[in-house]
Amino acid sequence: MISDNEDHHIDSMHHEPFEALKDWHYESDGGAAISDETPDLQEGHFVQRHHVNMEPKPHDLCDEVPSKCMRVSENTDDMPGLTSTRHFTKEFEGIAAKILGLWKTLFESVEEVESKHSIGQTKTDEFLKLRMVHNSSISFNSTWSFLKKVDSLHMGPAWTCEMIDVMGNVVGEDGTLKHEQLELWRRDPVKCMEELIGNPVFWDMTAYVPEHAYADVKGDNCIYDEMWTGDWWWDVQMRLPKGAVVAPVILSSDKTTLSQFSGDKKAWPVYLTIGNISKDVRLLPEEDLFIGRILALPSCDVLGPPTSNRRGSSWQGNAYVTNFPEQCLVACNKESRCPRCLVETDKRGDLEEWAWQRMADMIKTLQHKQKNKQLRKFDTQGLCVVYKPFWKDLPFCDIFTCITLDIVHQLHKGIFHDHLLQWCTSLIGEKEIDACFQAVTRYPALHHFKKGISTISQWTGMEHKEMQQVFMGLLSGVVDDDVLLVARSLLDFIYYAQFQQHTDTSLRAMGDSLKMFHNHKHVLVELEVRQDFNLPKLHSLQHYVTSIRSLGSMDGYNTKYPE
Repeated sequence: MISDNEDHHIDSMHHEPFEALKDWHYESDGGAAISDETPDLQEGHFVQRHHVNMEPKPHDLCDEVPSKCMRVSENTDDMPGLTSTRHFTKEFEGIAAKILGLWKTLFESVEEVESKHSIGQTKTDEFLKLRMVHNSSISFNSTWSFLKKVDSLHMGPAWTCEMIDVMGNVVGEDGTLKHEQLELWRRDPVKCMEELIGNPVFWDMTAYVPEHAYADVKGDNCIYDEMWTGDWWWDVQMRLPKGAVVAPVILSSDKTTLSQFSGDKKAWPVYLTIGNISKDVRLLPEEDLFIGRILALPSCDVLGPPTSNRRGSSWQGNAYVTNFPEQCLVACNKESRCPRCLVETDKRGDLEEWAWQRMADMIKTLQHKQKNKQLRKFDTQGLCVVYKPFWKDLPFCDIFTCITLDIVHQLHKGIFHDHLLQWCTSLIGEKEIDACFQAVTRYPALHHFKKGISTISQWTGMEHKEMQQVFMGLLSGVVDDDVLLVARSLLDFIYYAQFQQHTDTSLRAMGDSLKMFHNHKHVLVELEVRQDFNLPKLHSLQHYVTSIRSLGSMDGYNTKYPE
């Protein structure tokens, strides 16, 4: 509650600094609604979202369906304690989403009845054995037969299989290109999207309009969290007709070995989900929101290295989650190049801004290459021979900005394990590294490597994280201060990249940690640990801040879930 003295303080503040905020709405993620005249604004954050303005007013999506954040209009008499998770919203004047109808589903009605009465299998069998039930001519007479009927109900988009004849790029003994027939299993990606966005289970976990969130009163410190808080969604919404709803497609693919013990059969399954569903829900393993493989293309003996034009699903993509080899495969360039920008191969170790890859320019270069076998630009950019990539005609899609960054393979396994750990090991020796890990004080929250790390043959992301927690401590006093700064800057960057919610402040600190590394990396050259830093994974660090501003925090695009 607010006392009389506090009311007078609020009135004196409301007319000046808060007069400009009359169109902003205060929201609380904790479920508490706060009055518009709340003076303690420095602990919250602002959210600027598209406004749903329909004439005449049928069903207002923002009013009918509560968002993840409570609205200011839901005023309460009691004001709870202020928390750091509250924020303010400013609605965008324009029609961003339009709902055609709103009613309770049959399943929701049945769920309300079942929640009041516990009905087990035994009681169900007893009920079905009653004479009046038996005489009602129902098609099942036991719980088992009832469940069989349930299993026969609609279970989402159906799988289809078709035989395709693949012409390879390997020349056979007769001098002609080999070909082979393959089974292509797939699901309709549009129906998969409809299944996800129309599923009532995810109703309270789904967003239909973008929003801009701010951590300060002036709106200078923007917040990046879910995909709908990123700049991409907002920009696309501005280009769409009034009432349109953006359904961002998130694709993920990873090469899968089909033969466990013998053979070399592989497939490239493609998984699909949508960015409208909150990352806290869609990334839960038990939710299975990667709705299964929409396309599974097995490899065969008639093909050389796989190319992008062999993926047949049509989509309007926003994010493509995959590891670095697959990123280069999708971007139609060699693995010695960056799948996002035009950096030169001998400049990847420098902190420089490079022009982004452009779809129109690449398509034009590929078409010229198809006509002219010798093309200098094609070789200079390190492109692959893919004349019809699958993303060629996709609207509202820039495949190069869609490629998300990979925390597991690029940071934990790449930057930390393959580079930073190896650099420090070459400086102080493998035995000394093991002795340092063994000497770390035991603590309940820390993993103790009692045998060191040289005996570990199978590394996981969890072990990398556990090593990072104590790595700075065990290096202290063993290596030079400049080497400590190099290790600290990279570890700081790795931890910043794992934030579940970013602000402009944290992104600036993330960029500063990368600058610190480049300012002190020369010590590794002086100590003859490295001759250069032309490393693809090190260059990829320059794209993290831009990707987070566009698509939201990186924890929503983790490659460990498809694996």
